[in-house]
Amino acid sequence: MAVYDQSYAPWEGTLAPRWRRVAAIVQMEIARPFRSFWVRLVVGTAFAITTGWLLILFFAASQQTLPVQLAGTRIYRGGFLNFPLFSMILLSLSATVGAPMISRDLRHNALVLYFSRSITRADYLAGKYAALVLFLLAATLGPGLLLFLGQLGMGTERLTTRERLADLGALTLHALVLTAPLSAVVLGFSACARRGYVASILWISVYFAFQIAAGVLENLLKVEWPRLLSWQRITAHLGDLCYREPAADPQLQTGWAAPLAIVLGAAVLGLAVAWRRLRSVEGRE
Repeated sequence: MAVYDQSYAPWEGTLAPRWRRVAAIVQMEIARPFRSFWVRLVVGTAFAITTGWLLILFFAASQQTLPVQLAGTRIYRGGFLNFPLFSMILLSLSATVGAPMISRDLRHNALVLYFSRSITRADYLAGKYAALVLFLLAATLGPGLLLFLGQLGMGTERLTTRERLADLGALTLHALVLTAPLSAVVLGFSACARRGYVASILWISVYFAFQIAAGVLENLLKVEWPRLLSWQRITAHLGDLCYREPAADPQLQTGWAAPLAIVLGAAVLGLAVAWRRLRSVEGRE
């Protein structure tokens, strides 16, 4: 009978660069949601909205009459990114994909494995945040680019290359305004519960509570400031400010300072909550 040496031998390999550790987390978290039929259906709905607008744009172009709603960047804003249905799509994806990200690892004690493999909580949080932002961009900027390219291909408007690039940059920035702070806030809720569905319910409840409070206070007080309680309104307003053309129906009659401060404050708070939660877990290891 053979005898094998089972004594401990220290590992002498070379650690992968830090960015590759973060990239491994991003790759895993981006691939995971697409296994769900529900997620694929919701993302497909976002693309269906832009496909519908492209068909309308095609028929309008063939008739040589372009409605005001389809002209310029209005089709990106009112027709897609600020469209109420798309707001619900983004909320649904953030709740079903983003809210369980940290909760799932807390429930299964997976953080012990993460932090025992030269992954710091900064690496972990950066990977989760980047993965959620990129996933939401796939459902936001992806259909938006399809709409942009369709409008460009049909040649419904005569714009210079500089104006086209400006519109493309504004579209990209608008998508980031919708997804980057939202991802930070959702991760904060994800870190508050050990079960994904609890974090999802908590996030959706807070979202609609502020939406309802904004509408009720605005009707009672007859003033505009309660609109700043609505996440959908302030992000849509900041998105409208990204374009060279002013919005036909502004979400808010104010500048960018107050909405930006609210959005950044909420994002920082969300990341701080997640950081503190991870710190408490890492401290016990």
